Amino acid sequence: MAGYFDSDNSSSTIIRDEKPLLPDYLPDDVLQRERELQYIADCIKPLLKRNKPQNLFIYGPSGTGKTTCLKYLIRELLEQSSSVLPVYINCWENTTQLAIYNRIIEEMRLPVPRRGHAPDEIFDKIMQFIKNYKKPVLLVLDEMDAIRNDELLYVISRANEKQISFGIVGISNNKSLISKLDPRIKSTLRFSDLEFGSYDEDQLFSILRVRAERALSPGSFDERLLLKIARSVDDGSARNAIERLWNAAKKAEQARREKIMIQDFEDVLASQSEFKKQELNLSEEETLLLEILKSGEMDSTKLYSAFSKKYDKTKRQIRNYLDSLEQKGLVESREIDKGMKFNSKIFKLTKRG
Repeated sequence: MAGYFDSDNSSSTIIRDEKPLLPDYLPDDVLQRERELQYIADCIKPLLKRNKPQNLFIYGPSGTGKTTCLKYLIRELLEQSSSVLPVYINCWENTTQLAIYNRIIEEMRLPVPRRGHAPDEIFDKIMQFIKNYKKPVLLVLDEMDAIRNDELLYVISRANEKQISFGIVGISNNKSLISKLDPRIKSTLRFSDLEFGSYDEDQLFSILRVRAERALSPGSFDERLLLKIARSVDDGSARNAIERLWNAAKKAEQARREKIMIQDFEDVLASQSEFKKQELNLSEEETLLLEILKSGEMDSTKLYSAFSKKYDKTKRQIRNYLDSLEQKGLVESREIDKGMKFNSKIFKLTKRG
């Protein structure tokens, strides 16, 4: 037998620890975001003394460290104090008010109610926990634009009018998300905003060097390779840069080499399609919208209808996907006047090159 799965065939000479090259890796130190980390921490600190925090909305392109910074600070908060309960929620995975309440209940280590409980009943349990233990909640809503409606924020804003129970950090790629909230919610929660800009070439290089030193064997890479990868990332995304290094390392290993060559990276780059999901950090929903628009320009009504044949999403969520694609320069739109209160839009793919 050939023995394709023998250990000698799968031994790694380049990648000694894959974790630092994976998207969900949480580093010991977050590079190039010291100012942002301090600002976020300053907004959260009042909660430690049960004082009113500064609610915060963080926005910026994908791959700029927004989620990493919040998870890093949550880890530090848990290590230093038990006076605040931090709850991190990915809103793409928990899109409804009830799902988010259940995640909070889980973090409180309370039994998750079975079906049949109304959201307000579950929220009462949350408030009772806060009252009993005098422990405010730091609620981090990542991908905040995926929440199906504003009811959750409205309920929290009403609760905070009576007593300081929640500090909120919202995260999104969509800069205009907060401006679309109900005025009552905005006036009560009073979000300040913090922009995460794209990394420049030098910042990407420093991030790549640390990740490479932690993940790869000594002598398996050089600074020329890292600099070339950093220069290749035109959207300033550290996630994309690290992924390119990871793919180049895997390609070199497959060739049974002990060092990553520039050609390995160039081959990886050449093999990636224009709209490749991993390359542009596209969700499956964004990829579907691009596929639909390949047939030609389309108004929003027809586009929503075609999209809904595969995914059950609200119009607001679909609009957020389209906003994200426009920010990435993949889609462009123009308004058309149909004589109605709200004008419709025509969407089409952006011409490339």
